[in-house]
Amino acid sequence: MRIGILGGGQLAMMMIEMSSNKHNIDFLVVDPSKNPPASKYTKCIKSEYDDIKSLDLLIKECDVVTIDFENVPSDALRYLEKHIPVYPNSKSVEICQDRLKEKNLFVQNNILTTNFKSIESEKGLRDAVKEFGSNSILKSRRLGYDGKNQIIIGNQDVKDIWIKTEGVKSIIENKVNFITEVSLIGVRNIIGETFFYPLVENFHKHGILNTSIAPFEDHNLQKEAEIIHKKITSAMNYVGVLVIEFFVDKNNKLIVNEMAPRVHNSGHWTISGANISQFESHILAVSNLPLKKIKVMEYSGMINILSKMPDINKIKKVGVSDIFDYNKSERTNRKIGHITITCPTKKLLLEKIDTINKILY
Repeated sequence: MRIGILGGGQLAMMMIEMSSNKHNIDFLVVDPSKNPPASKYTKCIKSEYDDIKSLDLLIKECDVVTIDFENVPSDALRYLEKHIPVYPNSKSVEICQDRLKEKNLFVQNNILTTNFKSIESEKGLRDAVKEFGSNSILKSRRLGYDGKNQIIIGNQDVKDIWIKTEGVKSIIENKVNFITEVSLIGVRNIIGETFFYPLVENFHKHGILNTSIAPFEDHNLQKEAEIIHKKITSAMNYVGVLVIEFFVDKNNKLIVNEMAPRVHNSGHWTISGANISQFESHILAVSNLPLKKIKVMEYSGMINILSKMPDINKIKKVGVSDIFDYNKSERTNRKIGHITITCPTKKLLLEKIDTINKILY
């Protein structure tokens, strides 16, 4: 079997690394950058994602196509779908690309999310600020990952905010008074069978994920999150790994924030912390191969390496499971690697994470 991947970043790299030899699968990647991380393990075609020649090559050479990030043009996915299976499907990706469509899907399925409103003009923003108040946040409908394209309203002048947005379509939403943030990673196959990893607790710095810790041990919230996940994947006829991010409010209720139609940063701990990684699970699902039941034995953590690679020897002395270098050039706030840790107790895990963060930051 050969799988085409649109996007050749570190997520594609890890999908390939953790699946090709185990399951006799070949990969063909399309990515517009020169020597993306995935090129370390397979052939990468340097091309825009909507280039017809490249898409036709995927149709000719591959059995199925998947993605490694959600901002692949949905038109390209629809073109491919006329000829070969694409997982996740174009409908799912299109919804996840647009915060308004995503929020509307939650509402349509009676899933609790933050109060929100679509913004398309300066007047609309001015009226919404009066309605929502200063304790609210404006987010672009598209391209808003890692805290990008988000503005906290506060006491800012509406005209200044509108100028900052450059008039892009956005949504305004109430800020949530939350206790913590968690995410649920689930994998669904073609016949609708779904397996879940435990909830993961996530900690951010400057809007970018810093640390993930698993499992987040709350049986009731785990069950609730799984019900929500099944509602969403069923509504979209979804295949593959889908990650949903939640706020846990002061009443210990889940409020859905957003979702990602792909393997996810908060699931990197699964490489060393579970019997099967999220990357292998995704490939099994889109290949229509049997999924594995997920087992987690110890406490696990993941720490992102941002901007600059640290002294690896110092990190190793702390005692870690793996250190991943994405072979990317250093740049402020760019994810260039990550560290995974597994420990028999949560106390020991937190101590190691604290020590590593002091080395990194």
